[in-house]
Amino acid sequence: MSQDIEIIVIDARGVEEVGRGVGLLRDVFSLFWKETYDSLFVGENERVPFVRHDYQRDEWVAVGRILVKGYLTCQYLPVLLSQTFLSCLFWGESAVTSAMLSQSFRNYISFDEKCLIDKCLAGDMKWDDEDEMSQLLEVFSNYDCRIMVNSENIIQVIEEIAHKELLQKPQYIADCWKDIVSTLLPSFPDFAAISKRYELLIPSTSKILSCLEANPESDGERDSLKFLKRYIKGLDTPQKLSKFVRFISGSELMLFDAVQVNFTNLSGLGRRPIAHTCNTVLELSSTYQSFPELREEFSAILASDYWEMDIV
Repeated sequence: MSQDIEIIVIDARGVEEVGRGVGLLRDVFSLFWKETYDSLFVGENERVPFVRHDYQRDEWVAVGRILVKGYLTCQYLPVLLSQTFLSCLFWGESAVTSAMLSQSFRNYISFDEKCLIDKCLAGDMKWDDEDEMSQLLEVFSNYDCRIMVNSENIIQVIEEIAHKELLQKPQYIADCWKDIVSTLLPSFPDFAAISKRYELLIPSTSKILSCLEANPESDGERDSLKFLKRYIKGLDTPQKLSKFVRFISGSELMLFDAVQVNFTNLSGLGRRPIAHTCNTVLELSSTYQSFPELREEFSAILASDYWEMDIV
């Protein structure tokens, strides 16, 4: 784990990409976890690994080593990984509280399920309403609940299901990862440190705007910077924010403290935003005559699922 690594990316045409450095590393870790979330994890806004017959100890150990290496190399942490599951890995089940289980489970389930569970936790469930009860029973049946729930046992049942889904089911993977992830313990002395780190890594409009550093010297440069800020403010979903951050830094997470905006005079068909992910520099043309021009070019870039690393 202490060895430096150098990654070379071969594109879909079989050609070696030019890009090197930490920006490429961040991009590779991002791509790995994007695929891993879907193929090896279950859950929604918080996820836990699930057992597969084709993944034995060696495969899970490899995934755990990638998790640790990503953080040690470039502070990359897969933020969809359940905070409660990670806490159990670090300090054991005794460190997991009922509040942690409840919060993580609410993030683990789907939005519709969460709305129903929240009604139960808030005491707003209509226990004599057949439709609501039918929906609730369907939700619980999805998690193999074997008892009839009511107003008196609902909180306990939710906690028991959360414990099963978040801690019991992924226990084999936890056993494979435990010794590996202990390397990260100095960085996370308690649960509050995990939560704070997750919060810092998740992008937001205000965080991105506060990172922009630019020195416009002409009206064109000032207008382009104004258009850029307006575009960022319009990134109204987590998916859009993550795509923008990945374009400028190589990762969908906030792994940078500043974004240096430099201005160019590119125009015509050759005009486009250019990102240097290793040092988080964005080259922005000063020739945009209107906000829609900038929005069109940025949106076209972010709509693509593939960006070639062609700058050393």
